[in-house]
Amino acid sequence: MSIVTGSTPLASRAWGLSNQMTGRALEKIGAVGGPRCCKRDSYLAISAAVRFTEEALGVSMELDDITCTRSAQNRHCIGARCPFFGGVKCIK
Repeated sequence: MSIVTGSTPLASRAWGLSNQMTGRALEKIGAVGGPRCCKRDSYLAISAAVRFTEEALGVSMELDDITCTRSAQNRHCIGARCPFFGGVKCIK
């Protein structure tokens, strides 16, 4: 959001939008919980950014369905609790 709006710490609206976007992303990540998963958190942040950008700036972006293909590589995968879980058995 900061890059798109040219935000700096001294900007008014743009700085606020950047912080609102960060808040939305963290809200989505926090709602799913942990343990940590870089891919899941990235997917959640991107999804939040696409929605927020349309709301705040009127810019529409395509967002395809995301299915994780890496759960077998993460022994801490939360499986079906993950909104992107593809049904692959996780390493235990």
